[in-house]
Amino acid sequence: MSFDQDLWKNALIESYRAIENLTGVFLVTQGKGRKPNIMTIGWIQGGIIWGRPIISVLVRPSRFSFIHIEENPSFTVCVPTDSMKREINWCGSVSGATVDKFKSTAFTPVYSENFSVPTIQECPIHFECNIVQKTKVIETNFIPEIIHEYYSSGDFHSIYYGEIVKVKL
Repeated sequence: MSFDQDLWKNALIESYRAIENLTGVFLVTQGKGRKPNIMTIGWIQGGIIWGRPIISVLVRPSRFSFIHIEENPSFTVCVPTDSMKREINWCGSVSGATVDKFKSTAFTPVYSENFSVPTIQECPIHFECNIVQKTKVIETNFIPEIIHEYYSSGDFHSIYYGEIVKVKL
């Protein structure tokens, strides 16, 4: 597969800037027979792993997006603009189980040909990813301070490694 490394690297750098400046980017998932869901994420990694361009995202089992990403091994990461701070905060504070976040934000879902999860039209950067590996965060592998600060409820993330199959700028 040919892949424009400069394109994805520049898009990834802008994603990290969005996380620093805006407190998050959007993870879009869509389970089988379900409406797409938007989740705000602030924990994201990107790089070359297994010789492939990879974005890894962390999702807790208690999140509505967890069901989606388990049912459909694809996701998109959409980088918001500076003017989307309200939507970033709102999408991170309500559950897609009870609210259609696309309708509530007036975001437009856009599907690419041969990809089962939409991007958000209003976001300037999109990554389409297919999961190549997933793993669970293991409590015994952490130092106590991290457990205390991030996992006091015991709701440990699963990590999804998605191969970037398309970048849109």
